[in-house]
Amino acid sequence: MIYCLFLVYAPVNLDKSLLRLNRFLTLGGRKAKIIIINNGEQSYKILSEDIDLIQGDNSFFEFSGWEKGKQYLEEQYTLKEDDSFCFVNDTFDKNHYFSWLTVWLYNKKLKLAAKHYSGFILGRVDSRNIEYKVDQLALSKWVSSYFFVVDYTAYQELIFINDNLRTAVEYVTDESIYFDQMVVDSAMQEHINGWLRPVGKGWYRANYSDNEVIRNKSVAILHEKFLSAALIAKNIELIHVYSGRFGRIVRKFDKRVQDYRTRNRK
Repeated sequence: MIYCLFLVYAPVNLDKSLLRLNRFLTLGGRKAKIIIINNGEQSYKILSEDIDLIQGDNSFFEFSGWEKGKQYLEEQYTLKEDDSFCFVNDTFDKNHYFSWLTVWLYNKKLKLAAKHYSGFILGRVDSRNIEYKVDQLALSKWVSSYFFVVDYTAYQELIFINDNLRTAVEYVTDESIYFDQMVVDSAMQEHINGWLRPVGKGWYRANYSDNEVIRNKSVAILHEKFLSAALIAKNIELIHVYSGRFGRIVRKFDKRVQDYRTRNRK
């Protein structure tokens, strides 16, 4: 069985997103269960026995939502060692293009990972030739949190919420973000400032956002990095879905399609 915790704020079209998500989950006859975690203000009516809908928790953004979904999953279902778990937020179909080629890659890599590893997380892995530290844990690569899959071993090691990261952002100005240096090392501080307080456009034009938005995005980025760092510390394998020549071609294709959709979106 593969369980999917699908966190939504304001999906462009929930029905279409669920169809695209379901084609990945059930490929090859795999049994799937989707739990929609509503972290937004909109209400939904779900008419499917294969889909549960629960109210989320936005105190730590998507990470607290997933934590609530994880608690619900463990209360309502009997999980097994051969189960897989997919964590998704609604940007997978809004800010990314999730093509059939990407679906095929995820399924191929998931099958291979299940054969070779006991403890893995599969997703889009970003890496740098530098070591960062977040709350004393080191990392030089991480999995993007908008879409990832873990096996049962990695699922047990997931840490979605870290209270130290909530207060790690000390204050924000129009020029820079200042962190608690005991929690966030200088390399990670520079990395996040490069995204959110750059000289140019930055992450989603984030340098034009108000300081509270920048604070929240900084906390979210820290949680994303810590999620991978905590798994690395437990010897969980990080698997890049777009590795290899064919994977790079698929990623480039998806990005071009998404760029075109973004330019023509009304």
